[in-house]
Amino acid sequence: MTNKIKKYTPGFNIHDVEKKYNLKKVVKLASNENPFISKDVISYIKKSTHKLNLYPDSNPVNLHSEIAKLIGYRMTNKNIILGNGSNEILELIVRSTLNHKSEVIIPKHSFLVYEIISKIQHAKVITSKPDTNKKENNYLGIDLNSIYEKITSNTKLIFIANPANPTGTYLPLKYIEEFLRIIPKKILVILDEAYYEYLDSSFQKSAVSLINKYKNLYVTRSFSKIYGLASLRVGYGISNPENIEKLKLYKQPFNTNYFAQQTAGIALKDFHFINESKKNNSDAMQQFKKVFDELSINYLGTYCNFITFRAGTCSGSLFEYLLTKGVIIRPLNNYKLPEYLRVSLGSPSDNKVFIKYLKEFYDGTTK
Repeated sequence: MTNKIKKYTPGFNIHDVEKKYNLKKVVKLASNENPFISKDVISYIKKSTHKLNLYPDSNPVNLHSEIAKLIGYRMTNKNIILGNGSNEILELIVRSTLNHKSEVIIPKHSFLVYEIISKIQHAKVITSKPDTNKKENNYLGIDLNSIYEKITSNTKLIFIANPANPTGTYLPLKYIEEFLRIIPKKILVILDEAYYEYLDSSFQKSAVSLINKYKNLYVTRSFSKIYGLASLRVGYGISNPENIEKLKLYKQPFNTNYFAQQTAGIALKDFHFINESKKNNSDAMQQFKKVFDELSINYLGTYCNFITFRAGTCSGSLFEYLLTKGVIIRPLNNYKLPEYLRVSLGSPSDNKVFIKYLKEFYDGTTK
């Protein structure tokens, strides 16, 4: 079974591109990172390096409580578990749930880690079809009807990212609840909300609001995106207390480092930084869409900090061309979207570089 597991391949790193193309500066717009860092976080790290010799708190209840208070919906510290990135939470759920007799349903074009960690547990991965209604803003996003049709007596787990990566699409919460209402209660559902904070306030009713109603529901969140802590690897899971206690049986002690815990608490409360990050993201989104429209480039409806666009048969040559100019974006061949590329919304200066070379490519290339 292990020979069927596909290795996760991250985007190109800056050092390798600098070396390969003999470049002095490289712009990375491939991994959906926040281009900025909270000044409060930087200040804390600078004055706290003397604590590097200490083990972190293995059960940071205070941080759990801060998270619970922020997300609301009558959550408490008992509803929260911290992980080494939200990836670890996903893995804990999978390890505690799946075996060689299990089936897991994963929507097509989903985050690759879902399939990898499921196959490590020797589970059978079932792929549901994407939404193909081009009139809707959910094109190539998650089709809940297709997921429902794939359910069998062996189905143990369903992954749903909302908003989704790499499509950027979003399903209103009412559809999620309708789905939870009709599926067998023995099937666990993971709602991955890594990009939740980028949603417009009119959409910001989280699946966390359903935790107390549906005991088979997990919600995962990340500090790697809008909070700007990707290198510190910290995320969390939310579920009912019984589920959380079960996950703790599979968790390594000291799974999140001291700086991850402390800066997560700081980032949660840095509302100025969060609002500025959202504004930068919104401004960049409008700028990118305008350029894509001018160049007649089709793109998917997105609610995240990236845009997935269709370059057609030019996708490979555009990706390589941008690399030679020192711009890293993400090809989506591994996501079974070979004609699409994904670009993160970066800083104004980085975005300017991407737009310059995107226009240069299309001005000199027959589409």
